[in-house]
Amino acid sequence: MLKFFRKIRYDLMEKNKTGSSAEASAKAGKYLKYAIGEIILVVIGILIALQINNWNQQRVLNREEQVALVNLKQDFDYNYRTLDSILIETKENIKSQFLILNHTGNKPKSMTRVDFNTSLNDLNDINEFYPRNGYLDELINSGSLGIIQNQKLRNKLSSWNPTFDFIKSREKELEIARDRVSIMIIEKASWLNADAVSTAETVKNNTFPNSGFDIDNRNLLNELAFENNTENIIYQNDKLTQSHKKGVQLITEILELLEKEIKKDQ
Repeated sequence: MLKFFRKIRYDLMEKNKTGSSAEASAKAGKYLKYAIGEIILVVIGILIALQINNWNQQRVLNREEQVALVNLKQDFDYNYRTLDSILIETKENIKSQFLILNHTGNKPKSMTRVDFNTSLNDLNDINEFYPRNGYLDELINSGSLGIIQNQKLRNKLSSWNPTFDFIKSREKELEIARDRVSIMIIEKASWLNADAVSTAETVKNNTFPNSGFDIDNRNLLNELAFENNTENIIYQNDKLTQSHKKGVQLITEILELLEKEIKKDQ
């Protein structure tokens, strides 16, 4: 553009040497209009090029966002199904654990050996939650969570890991309570008798012999420490259930937002 103006100046100077002042002024006006027109066209061209570049960049970002949304939805669909299943299993475990409390101490002992050993297995069961967090963690660790344009969705996604960490802390508390019961079983009962009615894969995959001791695990019902530990496990299971429900609620909100954002591009 600088060369263009120099050429105009040069032409004007040459024509001033051969023509009158009026003619030179008229010609200068024409050149000026022409120059302004050229400048406007150049500016418009630059703006159009910038706009096209912005459109292309936005299209790329939109495609990347859609990929992220679909991957996140797959992960959180899995997390919802898993956590919902755990809630159902934990509810059944708590029912079984209450059967033990209803037969401790001086209460009538109507539980059969099989029923008690079944409840004993449920007492030691922890339904641990292992979600799919890989894609979300990748977005967060790479600083790419901002690719999600919906601010509310970003906030919900950012809340997921703290919610999951809280669930794991509740699982740890339940594990501590369970270990106390495990110690009592080791010292005063028979794991082999309990495993005889267990449905756990580890037990089913191995052929354990019968216990070499003539012992009735129901003797634990007469132990105050066993009653207290059982009550504590139920308490911890209930606290864990509350954290699971909060997790399900957050996942539900995340999935609703993900579905809305995915549909926008369809």
